[in-house]
Amino acid sequence: MTAISFGGRFVLDLDTRELRDEGKTTSLSPKAYHLLEVLVTNRPKALSKSDLQQQLWPETFVVEKNLVNLVAEIRAALGDDATHPKFIRTVHRFGYAFREVASDPAARRQQPRRQDARFRLVWPGGRVGLSDGEYVLGRDPDLELFLDARDVSRRHARITISADEATIEDLESKNGTFVTDRRLDEATRLVDGDSIRIGSVLLTFTAIRSPGSTQTEHDIDREPRT
Repeated sequence: MTAISFGGRFVLDLDTRELRDEGKTTSLSPKAYHLLEVLVTNRPKALSKSDLQQQLWPETFVVEKNLVNLVAEIRAALGDDATHPKFIRTVHRFGYAFREVASDPAARRQQPRRQDARFRLVWPGGRVGLSDGEYVLGRDPDLELFLDARDVSRRHARITISADEATIEDLESKNGTFVTDRRLDEATRLVDGDSIRIGSVLLTFTAIRSPGSTQTEHDIDREPRT
């Protein structure tokens, strides 16, 4: 296969080394194209940062920020959102993986549906649905849950979703993590309507009711309770 289609509009042409968006070539630096090709051709395998650095800069030492910058360049070209990525998935404390790739529309229809979110996190200027897995919140722009505030640590806290249970733990942050004004010193279960304070950022955690439920979801647009 010399051309790989994904997202219903993008084509990665391995012969011409081009990324095309609805037929128009999208500008990428040579290193960014190389990284995108490595991620796409190894999909959906997660590749470690050290492995990617070795492929991009063989026998040369580079700081990790160079790789982060290339990922940001690719995401900008694809219109991908690091907070809720469609294409490039950050594998926390490991590396990156490429998701949702199909060579034709029929193949895209056969792809498994993303698991429905069971919880929602809302903060001023942002909201995200949470399904099974781990979500790290912090000031590192490469995190899925990026909080742009100076008093937030780069990796501040972690929310873990498993079945119908959610927990949150502080990651030894400088300013602490608070749930309903109580500073956490261990992993704590979250319940519907909990307010979370990460630095100066206030967030509200809500449960998403299943279709047909007689209960109604909390108003997600209200201010987090303090």
